[in-house]
Amino acid sequence: MTALLNRIKARMTIHAHRRTRRLLDGDYSSVFHGHSLDFDDLRDYIPGDEIRDIDWKATARHSEPLVKRYVAHRRHILALVVDTSRNFDAVSSAGVDKRQLAILMAGMTGYLAVRHGDDVMLVHGNAEHTTASPRKGSEAHLEHLLQQILAESGTAADGSINEQLQWIAGHISHRMLVVVISDQAPLGPVEEATIKRLRAQHEMLWLTITDADLAGLQAASAPYDVARPQVGLPTSVMTKPAVHEEFARAEAARRQQRIDLLAKLGISHTEISHPDEALGRLHTLLLRHRRGPR
Repeated sequence: MTALLNRIKARMTIHAHRRTRRLLDGDYSSVFHGHSLDFDDLRDYIPGDEIRDIDWKATARHSEPLVKRYVAHRRHILALVVDTSRNFDAVSSAGVDKRQLAILMAGMTGYLAVRHGDDVMLVHGNAEHTTASPRKGSEAHLEHLLQQILAESGTAADGSINEQLQWIAGHISHRMLVVVISDQAPLGPVEEATIKRLRAQHEMLWLTITDADLAGLQAASAPYDVARPQVGLPTSVMTKPAVHEEFARAEAARRQQRIDLLAKLGISHTEISHPDEALGRLHTLLLRHRRGPR
């Protein structure tokens, strides 16, 4: 059964004309950069890069250190790291199901990998446990992975993407492309240390599923905690402009902190709130990684 993947492939075909599909394939194949292979280009040094990759001659002619990038021609591994906690049993800022959006992005990225002849694995879970799948390179396997993300709906545990990232740091020694699909959970010093460790070993991309704008909802549709669906925010709170303004400022600060942290660590990042944005955001993410994060 390939119900989920077939829907994703259909969306890619309908919403991406031929040139865009070629661009997606090309951008994906350029993500991997290895050693002792075909030289590709130069880019600015990013903290975590290996010293041996610095092109000292080019650096001498430039104001900042430059590192060599290579195109690797071998079978690679794509690790989809997905938060499948109850945090994803909610809606995005555009009002769509966050879990379905995560499945869409995982499916699109995984499908590009399978088309490229690479293996795909899934690392998913919540704050209480992490599950990792075997790595394989077939569409049937990718469908199975997407079904696992769907099957976690209704779990009773909160999310903690750091748990899944720490699992990779402790169990995976070979170089991979790690694509993280998370929501807008805060990234603090603990998460920063884990991400920095992974960034030094793996290619990393980060995709954020945006959370619902609670301050923008009307009192009649007051939001509730997915952990306690019977408990909503009091109408008296939802109707106070000062509360809305303070919440909006806090959310903006948290978003900027996440963007700044990922930029500092040299990780290309994008946000998505609606399925119609999926292909464009994925293309931008791959292109940004290819050129080096700005």
